[in-house]
Amino acid sequence: MNKEIPFTLKELESNSFHPIVLGSINGVAMNFIVDTGASRTVIDESFAKDIEIIKSESEEPFAAGINAEKLEVQQVEIPILELGKINFIKMSVFTTDLSGISELYEKMVGLTIGGLLGCDFFKKHQAIVNFKDSIIQINTTHKNKE
Repeated sequence: MNKEIPFTLKELESNSFHPIVLGSINGVAMNFIVDTGASRTVIDESFAKDIEIIKSESEEPFAAGINAEKLEVQQVEIPILELGKINFIKMSVFTTDLSGISELYEKMVGLTIGGLLGCDFFKKHQAIVNFKDSIIQINTTHKNKE
């Protein structure tokens, strides 16, 4: 069965857009950038303060930003990630300092950013980003637990 997650399209500059999804982690609301070019889903470290760090899949976890800058990350398991009206239970994501991205978005479109939904999320849930209807279609025929 497919479910839908709505998104809004924000214009950063002339003809430069990013889809934004409203979500929450354990009931704390946040905005996520839909970033299919990011290999992994990442949340800002400020939202992971009370979430236990889990053993990483690699010995030295890191993420590379668009400018190839190496960012240190920690892997965490989010008890409940809500996107739209869909709850994702025990979702494994990475966390790092996203304050620079959030500050940029605050200046450009008046939003703070709490995370990036990466390609891992879209692949796992066989998602389709539908720009015509501003929705992400998620396949929910499998369990959402990691």
